[in-house]
Amino acid sequence: MRQARELWTGRRKRFFNKALARLIFIDETSTNTKLTKRTGWAPKGERFRTHAPFGKWQTQTFIAGLRCHGLVAPWIVNTWR
Repeated sequence: MRQARELWTGRRKRFFNKALARLIFIDETSTNTKLTKRTGWAPKGERFRTHAPFGKWQTQTFIAGLRCHGLVAPWIVNTWR
């Protein structure tokens, strides 16, 4: 049984050593500029000022692949609603 286990793990190690460099996890996240905080504190007598990114209400989606050696193919998608 021990010999069979060592044979199996030896084959797996060779396979994973080659496949690990090719493995890619794809992830996606998004945010909406309507979530920009528009109220807050300001010094007495001054008006609180803020702005929304890009000046329009829109959604941004970020998609990228993560490999063992870094981030690949980052992509930002802007969508107007």
